[in-house]
Amino acid sequence: MEFLGVGYQELLVIFGLLLVVVGPERFPAMAYQIGRAVRTMQQYARAVRDEFSDEIAYVEEQYKTVKGEIQPALQAVRDQQAELNTGLRDVTAPITEATSTAAAAFSGNVVPFAASSDSPAVPAASQPEPSAPEQPPLVF
Repeated sequence: MEFLGVGYQELLVIFGLLLVVVGPERFPAMAYQIGRAVRTMQQYARAVRDEFSDEIAYVEEQYKTVKGEIQPALQAVRDQQAELNTGLRDVTAPITEATSTAAAAFSGNVVPFAASSDSPAVPAASQPEPSAPEQPPLVF
């Protein structure tokens, strides 16, 4: 097990050097102070962790509440969208039918083009283009 990249062997070397530098008479007091500081840091870390876990639990609870409220609204929007799509299909069906009928009626009046590689495309026969029947404007 390592703490900040320092294993047991490195810790033993550090404590041995500390014992030589500080001396055997002050080493126990220093070890006590270091232990006390570590415990205090652990208490602070535990307090911060508990505070964050409480806040995260609160945020998750709020998320679930909001998600529960959004689901019915989302379903209502989907139902409304399906209803609008159905209405739009009903309204556009006569227009689609009329355009397909008109396209079928005008398909016989298409003037073929004779294209060659040395000249631009020129109509094979000069026929006047048929005029489209007038339809009332669409109002939405």
